[in-house]
Amino acid sequence: MNFSLIPDESPAESLRRIVEEQIDGAIAQLHREDDLNEAVHEARKRFKRVRAVLRLARGALRAKTYRANNRYFRDQGRLLSPVRDSAVNVETMDLLRRRYGIQMTDKGFVRLRQSLAAENRSALRTYVQDEQGRAEMVASLRRARERAIGWRLDASDFSLFEGGLKRTYRRGRAEMRAACEDPTTENFHAWRKRVKYLWHHMQVLRPLWPAQIGALADECDRLADRIGEEHDLAVLMAAPTVKGFVAANGSRANLLASIVSRERDRQRSAAIPLGDRIYAECPVRFVERVEGYWLAYRRGSKTHTRPAEVC
Repeated sequence: MNFSLIPDESPAESLRRIVEEQIDGAIAQLHREDDLNEAVHEARKRFKRVRAVLRLARGALRAKTYRANNRYFRDQGRLLSPVRDSAVNVETMDLLRRRYGIQMTDKGFVRLRQSLAAENRSALRTYVQDEQGRAEMVASLRRARERAIGWRLDASDFSLFEGGLKRTYRRGRAEMRAACEDPTTENFHAWRKRVKYLWHHMQVLRPLWPAQIGALADECDRLADRIGEEHDLAVLMAAPTVKGFVAANGSRANLLASIVSRERDRQRSAAIPLGDRIYAECPVRFVERVEGYWLAYRRGSKTHTRPAEVC
């Protein structure tokens, strides 16, 4: 799979191909039998990439097409959430135990990890037993793939990306500002979603200038990981099993809360400078810069000028 533009394709052809490949990849993951946690995770990632492509082309798609497909792929991901969410809780607990070593070797923490792992196994059993549900999802995805082939994109060249790219970048700046001014779990999670969309946009557009856009894509990936880990820690503490552990274990609960709070603060502190660099430009100038790369990428194009918008 090539999650990026290809020079020999028109922009519309590239986006349709990318969407088709991501749907095919999701279907392949749903047929896996080896590592089901990974399979579910990979399928959900492909749904998110399709949604990112929808956002990138949003200005060129009919509103009805955008809304229906964005909602559809969001809902497909949610159907797989129980498996992924339970797996993330185990992974987050393992991460804390690796980082804090001897502080978390107490039998109470071992039992907590065992309980989280049991919840994941239960979610996996439900997933495996629901053969009809998976078959219906696969059939539904195949129909979605056929519809994607016929998406009407009312734009060509850079105008296909311009509106969506500007919107994603502007929303990311706004969400970052909200997270800095009011650092709640919800605000940081909202910011992370915008960062992930921008990351995927940069992956698609990377061939325009691999060194520059590739570097920005890598920074977006790093930032999404920072905010993502912060969110995973918050979700872990909100899990019913962990809440029960906290209620029944005084000193252990205090230690766990202290460690999680420290780690969340660390991730947030690391995220802000990254965000400052990624969102250093106003949306208009950012998009104009990317358009300059586009014009260089499309050999023979002539740079055109237009009045600059006020940031």
